[in-house]
Amino acid sequence: MAHQSAGASSLSRAVRLFESFDAGVRDLSATQIASKADIPLTTAHRLLTELTDLGLLERMPNRRYRIGIKLWEIAVRTPGALGIREIATPSLQAAHRAIGQHLQLAVLHSGEVLYLERLSAPNPVTILTIVGGRLPLTAAASGYVLAAFSDPATQHSLVTQRRPPFRFTPKLTDAELRTRLDAVRLRGYDITQGYVHPTATSIAVPVFGPLGNIVAAVSAVVPIADAREEFVIATLNTAARSIRASLGRQYSGLDGSDL
Repeated sequence: MAHQSAGASSLSRAVRLFESFDAGVRDLSATQIASKADIPLTTAHRLLTELTDLGLLERMPNRRYRIGIKLWEIAVRTPGALGIREIATPSLQAAHRAIGQHLQLAVLHSGEVLYLERLSAPNPVTILTIVGGRLPLTAAASGYVLAAFSDPATQHSLVTQRRPPFRFTPKLTDAELRTRLDAVRLRGYDITQGYVHPTATSIAVPVFGPLGNIVAAVSAVVPIADAREEFVIATLNTAARSIRASLGRQYSGLDGSDL
């Protein structure tokens, strides 16, 4: 039993080590990793050596570490979030060609918006999201959409246990957030202006699975000065319906139009 506990402890520390590589961070020193993971430096060195030997991390010539290709190889085999990304790609590409600005696919994970895909164009409006990056629930239109169409228990948890606000997040009371989510659910989309960048408008719609549950949000980030909101919403809804049909054919033999 003691051996099992020790193994679990080592595994949890290894996960914390991986989590120290925030979105946008290419490499870290052993000292930085130990500090961000809150792990003693000697323990971090031991884990780093083992994970490097396994190919899950790579040690660079300057003695800094980065995520290893082996970890990517394992991750892309999942039929979950990355499966949705693969299935959604043709629909996203069609919408991207029509809109000509950033197009994103996001899911809800651990109370935050996790971005699975981002398609961009030359000279687009400035955004901060990257593939594999996260934003708080209330920092983007996708977050409001994902929360608004979640089941009641999930929505209650999202509202009452959301992360502390940061510079991109409006300060909303629980009651104000619930009111906004009700409005999003009623109209079927959300629009945020200037949340992450003062010149950007984010427009998001829900993507439903074959059985009617929300599985993702698809969004466009366009200039406030040329938002073309009605056109963008219509284009995103077309993409969302296409993704739903593709998911149905892939997983259940349904195309979404039968529901």
